Amino acid sequence: MKKTGKKLTAYYKIPVQSAYYHGEGHWYWNLHIFPAAYFDDHGYVVFQTEKEYLENSYLTISSKNTNVRNKGTIADMPGYHRLEPPPVSL
Repeated sequence: MKKTGKKLTAYYKIPVQSAYYHGEGHWYWNLHIFPAAYFDDHGYVVFQTEKEYLENSYLTISSKNTNVRNKGTIADMPGYHRLEPPPVSL
């Protein structure tokens, strides 16, 4: 099965309304419903509000997608939570 933000949110019981997954953690669809999360292969970061997401200095948000700046990943961001064990294949 394919990993998705929705499946990871349910499996790890992360209290968010929306979530997206990207294995490498540097490219995501934009968030519109909050609280929300981005997942990668090892953990996640939560955005409690739209303002927190839009003002995050680690992100470049375009009209359709979001990238982590300077070739970084969400693991570089403050508030990143490492999952132990790493996310399962769902």
